Amino acid sequence: MRRIILTTIIAFSVILSLNAQETYFQYPQVPHDLTSLQERTTYLVAHFWERCDMKSAFSSRDKFKKAFSDYVSFMPYADTDTIRTSVSALIDTVKKSPNNLLILGQIAEDTLYGDSAIIWSDELYLPFAQAVVASKKISDADKARFQHHVKVLSHSQIGMTVPKIKTYSQNGRNVSIDTISAPITILFINEPDCDDCLLAKARLSANIKANQLISERKLAIVSLYPGEADENWLKAAAGYPANWIVTASPDADSYFDLRVTPSIYIINSDKRIIAKNMDIDSVLTYISAY
Repeated sequence: MRRIILTTIIAFSVILSLNAQETYFQYPQVPHDLTSLQERTTYLVAHFWERCDMKSAFSSRDKFKKAFSDYVSFMPYADTDTIRTSVSALIDTVKKSPNNLLILGQIAEDTLYGDSAIIWSDELYLPFAQAVVASKKISDADKARFQHHVKVLSHSQIGMTVPKIKTYSQNGRNVSIDTISAPITILFINEPDCDDCLLAKARLSANIKANQLISERKLAIVSLYPGEADENWLKAAAGYPANWIVTASPDADSYFDLRVTPSIYIINSDKRIIAKNMDIDSVLTYISAY
């Protein structure tokens, strides 16, 4: 919510400052007959880079990053097809220079995916990461982080089917998350020595509605440790609720987006991800309304 509010403020402030020309290059002037926020932001996204000289734009990384942040700030309100077309055109222009493409990928990561992102958007970030990975002129070392992001986001975006990842339970049996039969599954990816994880675990395990739904077989809670099922984990796992499915997998970080800890996903009866990166308050609100 904080990021959404911040993005809204940025979008309006940039629109208001366009006439003042306090920008790296001249941004598009929105026609007066476009009055709604969607019409204006869609126009800005569609025409944003037209007056930017891409041959020299990357000479100041900080200034380009500020312009890219302004560009992104319009996107939550703009037409989706226009956004896709604009992003594709930007990448096509920049990919002629592998050095600039790498910088663009890094700026996109900072703006759309990293801890300092003004908005988190898997859908917007993925094309930039894919472009870096696809370039034959960018080194494997520079690609490595982007390759990891592409792999993770290819499995863990909202609307996707939960990946078929085998996990190991306390009794040593294999458990595949995609085979759980409950109508709703809460996937609680956590670490036993994480304070925020312990607090979330305590609140979730004590929730009366959650326990009622589990007993009615309408809800399953899967605790997944993203590491080896070693003796230390087994000792910690003994303290988890008996009505949870408690598992571990060292491959979890290759299939799930773990930018926040704990990382909480909600999976529906079709085994599709319907929410991710949820905080515990949002999870409990979701459970109470089920």
